[in-house]
Amino acid sequence: MPLLARAGRIRGGKPVTNAVLTVDGLVKHFPIRSGVLQRQTGTVQAVNNVSFEVNHGETLSLVGESGCGKSTVAKSIMRFHQPTAGRVLLNGTDLAGLSAREIRTLRKQVQFVFQDPYASLPARMPVGEIIAEPLEIHRIGNRRVRKERVRELLEVVGLGAEVLNRYPHQFSGGQRQRVGIARALALEPTLLILDEPVSALDVSIQAQVVNLLDRLQRELSVAYLFISHDLAVVRHLTHRVAVMYLGHIVEYGDADEVFNRPTHPYTQALLSAVPNPDPHLRGRGHRIVLHGDLPNPSDPPSGCPFRTRCWKAQERCETERPRLEQRVADSGSSACHFAEPSTHSVSSRT
Repeated sequence: MPLLARAGRIRGGKPVTNAVLTVDGLVKHFPIRSGVLQRQTGTVQAVNNVSFEVNHGETLSLVGESGCGKSTVAKSIMRFHQPTAGRVLLNGTDLAGLSAREIRTLRKQVQFVFQDPYASLPARMPVGEIIAEPLEIHRIGNRRVRKERVRELLEVVGLGAEVLNRYPHQFSGGQRQRVGIARALALEPTLLILDEPVSALDVSIQAQVVNLLDRLQRELSVAYLFISHDLAVVRHLTHRVAVMYLGHIVEYGDADEVFNRPTHPYTQALLSAVPNPDPHLRGRGHRIVLHGDLPNPSDPPSGCPFRTRCWKAQERCETERPRLEQRVADSGSSACHFAEPSTHSVSSRT
């Protein structure tokens, strides 16, 4: 079937309710070992009780500071890391207990686009072979069929079949990321995990790649799990947002709810730091400056994980960890005892 023959989902249309990905109570801890015998002396709590769904044809964005656990969630979903606890369901299939061969087969349904377009492509392979490699690994089609598929994919991502025999060093960063996207689409996955896919690119090139991803989603009905710290980029593409802090989801909801009426102090601080693209409005918003460093995930604070940097923290926050639930009408879920809406909002710069 031609790639573009698949029906697309139009943004703003009737949402699809069946989930392509379900993450339920995901936990990932890494042991700290020391000494000659490498005995475990501690634990890095990278991800703690993370739950969300990604529906067919939609984008869920995981956002937060570096080190909050976003990429660990993605790698645990792909089984690059074995989860400590929790469930991951891909199109209804629980990945727990599956053999390596069974997981390899399921990986056709979910593909990864990496952050660095310079390091993620083999330097000694022409792009035609790079894009065809997933087809060869999964034994799809003969050589002629695979070559036609590669040509089609290159056209879809805006490069053209004339670049088949070029090597990665002959491309710009944005073009390399297009090659990476073409490789990820080769197996017609239902889900793409995009781990900071534009953070290594210039701003103008970021806009081109984000617009490409937007078009591909509408044409191919592919779902995205979009991982980023750049809220302006996320705003342009996402349907729902999960804000992470120190391995926990602290706010979760529809994009308009989270970006226009954030209720968790951490989300409000993140949004206040985003520059306004309108030069006439710059400097008018209230900038929230967080004091102190991100706590050590091997020794997290008691109660609310954000309390050591929160201006609203009270005694209750030290003893009781807030649950992620809806606390304000017409807003998303928030893990804050004292959640209240803010007027901070973000416009896309793309």
